[in-house]
Amino acid sequence: MKINTRPVSAIHTTVWLAPVIALLIAGCNSSTVTTNPTPIKCAVTLTAPQNALEAGPGTGAITVTTAAECAWTASEDASWITGLTPASGQGSGEVRFETLANPLPSTRQADVTINGIAARISQAGTACTLELSPSSQTVAATGGSGTVGVTTPSGCAWTATSGAPWLTITSGGSGNANGTVAFTAAANTGAARIGTLTIGGQAFAVTQPAPTAVPCVNTIQPNAQSMGAAGGTTNVTIQADPSCSWTAASNAAWLAVVGIGTGSGNGAVTISASANTGAARTGTLTIAGQTFTVTQAGSCATSLNPGNRVVATAGATGLSIAVTTATGCAWTATTSDTWITITAGSSGDGNGSVTYSVAANAGPARTGTITIAGQTHTVDQAASCTFSINPTSQSAPAGGGAGTPVAVTANAGCVWTAATTETWITITAGASGSGNGSVSFTTAPNTGSARAGTITIGGQTFTVNQAGSCASSLDPTSQAVPAGGVAGASVAVTSPSGCAWTATTVATWISITAGATGTGNGTVEFTAAANTGPLRTGTITIAGQTHTVTQASGCVFSINPTTLSFNKNAATSAPIAVTAGAGCTWTATANDPWITVQTGATGSGNGSVTFSITANNGPTSRTGTLTIAGRTFTVNQNN
Repeated sequence: MKINTRPVSAIHTTVWLAPVIALLIAGCNSSTVTTNPTPIKCAVTLTAPQNALEAGPGTGAITVTTAAECAWTASEDASWITGLTPASGQGSGEVRFETLANPLPSTRQADVTINGIAARISQAGTACTLELSPSSQTVAATGGSGTVGVTTPSGCAWTATSGAPWLTITSGGSGNANGTVAFTAAANTGAARIGTLTIGGQAFAVTQPAPTAVPCVNTIQPNAQSMGAAGGTTNVTIQADPSCSWTAASNAAWLAVVGIGTGSGNGAVTISASANTGAARTGTLTIAGQTFTVTQAGSCATSLNPGNRVVATAGATGLSIAVTTATGCAWTATTSDTWITITAGSSGDGNGSVTYSVAANAGPARTGTITIAGQTHTVDQAASCTFSINPTSQSAPAGGGAGTPVAVTANAGCVWTAATTETWITITAGASGSGNGSVSFTTAPNTGSARAGTITIGGQTFTVNQAGSCASSLDPTSQAVPAGGVAGASVAVTSPSGCAWTATTVATWISITAGATGTGNGTVEFTAAANTGPLRTGTITIAGQTHTVTQASGCVFSINPTTLSFNKNAATSAPIAVTAGAGCTWTATANDPWITVQTGATGSGNGSVTFSITANNGPTSRTGTLTIAGRTFTVNQNN
């Protein structure tokens, strides 16, 4: 790539010149700043590319001119300028750089700054190119719609216009980046044609073929008819395009078209059939190009004896049916039921008989037929359905939920149902079935005692045993009792009916006097012994719940003696006895500076305290105190 250079304009440096001068002077180790208009020793002159760089990725260089001893650094203010090499130096030199491709059509600019001097770099914008996809399109003669994809760089404006009156742009008439143009084409009633859309200066051709001729499609209603042996007439309706002509003609001697047998457009014809003195017959007519079929019954009246039969579940063989009809009247005997087999007399002429067998039935009751000379012989066979289930019972958790499906085994075709009268059991699938299957169910949560329910499946009993969930509550859940003890304290127990519970305690000072066991709602009564020690807590476990009993402290303290007298000399007292209940803590503190506790500053239960006094050098006797276990001990000292 060719690189052009130009000097950086002095105007570009005017605003920031004064602070840069100070910076450069400092960089050159100058200790003073002069205001005389002399050249700055470390001034930097930059020569950058004069013309805009190409839009694609490339390189460029900036020439740095300065004194040999002057250091400099370079930086850029745009991410599309990269790779400054070198990023710092000393004396004159050259800084090379790389530019990323410009994705926009407009020119962009940024600066490379060296010691506060900015070199402006310009890069040309990407040329606007435009591609269409597809480049052309064909629409049906009946009209339709289409789309054209437009690919062009962002910022490149384009428009779309139609050059044919039968082509209409419905969206995407303009854009400035990738986009889509949608259009519709009107139906073509003439010759094949080509229209053009102009999109961003490019032609998009739309080809539309000429319409094709529509062939005559005629229909008749009905297209078949059954008639009795005596013959008669029937009407056929014709539906056709007004320009389409048609004819009606018979293809059988015993069928005829009555009246006019030609026409065009919609119409109707009358068909007649002569009387039939023989067996049933079928003939056709061609009407408006369609086939009209007439089936006529014969005059061969036939009767069967018996007309129906009931067969046992085990089946039977050698069963017969007498056929009575006129001589010359041919007949056949057929069945579509695989469990009925015709063993003799599958066809005949005149009177005759049909023999058949019935297979054993392993499923539900069934009915089959044998058709003889158009007459029906009905066979009814009893059912043979057995059902089994696996498993026959199941345990369910107290929390409820879905159970394991129950497998049902039954012969094919044997219908069964599943039902329950339990409100806490719900059948979710398999409420009915035929043959093998399964039944799914859920159970509701059980808040009471264990329970059992049943589901009846195909006449079999499935048992659900659900664990109990006797959720109980206490009122109150805790209580405080006095140090002197209490009798007849009570706790109310709320529990579902049928849920048994007990009340126990491991606290030796608590005794349950009533309600140690119960069922459903109830009351527990207890006593608490007097407390001679510190505050204490005990619990009673009732129906799995905890009732907390807190008893106030029963600590009582006494001291002996309660007073002592001393002469004016320093001295240490004899032990002062402290009497207290086991576990009852106490302290001993001196209330005067000339009295000091020697032993027994703290204690628990029975104990003792000693103290010392300093000499009394004052003119008068004095009295002081100690507080021991909450009691006052008096000290008298002479002068």
